[in-house]
Amino acid sequence: MTQTPSNLGSNRIPVNVVQRTSATSGIGQSNEKANDIGQGSDGNNSPVTEQRLVKFLDLAVATSGSLDVLLSNLTRIVSDESDCLALWAFQANPNTEKAPDAEGNPEAVDFGQPHLLTKSILPESESLYPIVEEQVKHLIACANKSKSIYASPAPSNTELIVAPIVIGTADEAVIPLILAGSFATGNQSSLRQQWLLGFVSKSIASWFQQRNLIQQEHKTRSLNDTIGLVHSLDQTKTIPQASMVIVNHLRRLCDAEQVALSFCESTKSGTLKAISDVEQIDLSSESNKIVANACNQAILEGKPLCYPSPEGENSPALLALESFCNANGHEACVNIPLVVDDGERTIGSILVAATQEQIANEHFQNYLGRMVQMSSGHLDIVMRANRGVRDIVKSKLLSFRQSKFAKTCLIGLAAAALLLCIPLPYRVGCDCEVQPVLRRFVASPHDGILEKTFVESGDIVEANQIVAHLDGRQMRIELSVLRAELAGAKKRHDSSLAQGDIAASHIARSEMKRHQSKIEILEQQVTNLEVRTPIAGIVVSGDLEKVQGAPLEMGQTLFEIAPLDEMVAEIGIPESEIQYVKPGMTVGIKLDSFPFKTWKGTVEQIHPRNEIINDESVFVAQVVLNNDAQQLRPGMQGAAKISTSMSPIGWNLFHTSWEAVRYWMIW
Repeated sequence: MTQTPSNLGSNRIPVNVVQRTSATSGIGQSNEKANDIGQGSDGNNSPVTEQRLVKFLDLAVATSGSLDVLLSNLTRIVSDESDCLALWAFQANPNTEKAPDAEGNPEAVDFGQPHLLTKSILPESESLYPIVEEQVKHLIACANKSKSIYASPAPSNTELIVAPIVIGTADEAVIPLILAGSFATGNQSSLRQQWLLGFVSKSIASWFQQRNLIQQEHKTRSLNDTIGLVHSLDQTKTIPQASMVIVNHLRRLCDAEQVALSFCESTKSGTLKAISDVEQIDLSSESNKIVANACNQAILEGKPLCYPSPEGENSPALLALESFCNANGHEACVNIPLVVDDGERTIGSILVAATQEQIANEHFQNYLGRMVQMSSGHLDIVMRANRGVRDIVKSKLLSFRQSKFAKTCLIGLAAAALLLCIPLPYRVGCDCEVQPVLRRFVASPHDGILEKTFVESGDIVEANQIVAHLDGRQMRIELSVLRAELAGAKKRHDSSLAQGDIAASHIARSEMKRHQSKIEILEQQVTNLEVRTPIAGIVVSGDLEKVQGAPLEMGQTLFEIAPLDEMVAEIGIPESEIQYVKPGMTVGIKLDSFPFKTWKGTVEQIHPRNEIINDESVFVAQVVLNNDAQQLRPGMQGAAKISTSMSPIGWNLFHTSWEAVRYWMIW
């Protein structure tokens, strides 16, 4: 039994046909083609084919954990069920602002570059897109606007079909993805191929909706668990009680193997406060020392740590976590700092041991992060509520230390005062940037089209080296036309002379001169298609690889070339320090690119006018640097130290603050 389009039921997808040529798409043209909608390439009856296809699509949706896996599985189904030549996916980029279309629609969405899905199945499909690019873009625009499937005939008995992935209701529909396919029209009808791609788009939309539902379930669970944990924390009155509530709740809610909490006040070393399912903690035991050391790593690093590292990192901070896992028989663990005041203060850390599969799960990480963030705020509240006794103890210890070490402190202050009197050269610290001494520009010799470039920014070139080539095809065509017109004018001139028509011969001679002058200009331009560098050096700017084929105007700058044998360091001397710097002073320069090498030079010139650089008023000084080793490059940045006169260490350190105080006292 052959099934007609009306038997598709609620799964039928609305089809719009876009025709760019006079050829018809074949939809609705005859009952014979309409009956092909339920048949595979082997001509089987539609109920069997539909059931098998729906089963395959449902299985792909159920077993695909990511969008890439889903697209790969669906691509193989489409290739098996149709004469698919190529299948592309276009992902929406809603953050890209585009101009309104021809109808004034301001909500145009950029779907970016295509992602070829059939490359592994049909390697020859990789070269198909450039042929149908413009046609596919037009279909995507139509499908995005009407949220329907669009089809259009293509050359060589093929057809292009575009199917949007529509998520949501009709009023608030979102299209995160659009599928575009090229199909052969020899064995299957156009309507069946559209029907197949429509089912695939429905499957992808169903997959998106399932993922959204799972995320909402996780958020709901997280909210319920947070409310329960907050209620339990509200019943606590001390830090140990709050710590035990946090670790035991997190172990149960996250289904973790073990949870530990370390607390710190003002130091970077935390104190182990609680371990899940442990009533009292013996800080002197070796096992608890390993746990405390692992907890302190997140406090010291100021960021979450995970062992094993997803990036394969083997930093020293992970050694403590590795020791904790080995000592307690855990597969993996994550150490998260407890931060409050918008990340400005760390009050401790939480160590969670679980399986590698749990820690690698994105939902587990998000859930644990939210719970830890909420716990940080409540633990900080408990800490502040119990800070009175601790502060009293601290003040007594401080007064005791002051009375005991008063003499030692006085001796230290006297030694420091003597040390501050030792004279040393005062060095002015400045930012610097390396620039070329000389710059030369390579410009287009005449109007033309850029055919090819041979260098890009950062390349080293020699003198008279070819850096670009202009397209001379149009010039040669014009030259041929002018030569033909010149020959015609010459014939008219000779004919006019033979007939005794002096006026016509003069007109023909004027045309000959005009054509001859144009020919000479074009011949000169044809011989100057190669653009060469005037000097040897480095290409500072001018990366024209992406604009090959663009028109150029005569004199348009193509490249900027700078010699490398000598460079100049531009040093920004702060306005408050300019009074101590004079030309001829010695300068030491360290660049970020070479932190272990110092360049020496002298201040050659100081610009008389200040400049605002990085929101700071500075005077720019120039220092010439020898670059025989050609290590220096334009744009390198670093720091410079200008050695000025000898002054006491105390003046070197504190004269800036003293001058600022004097300035405000005067005003």
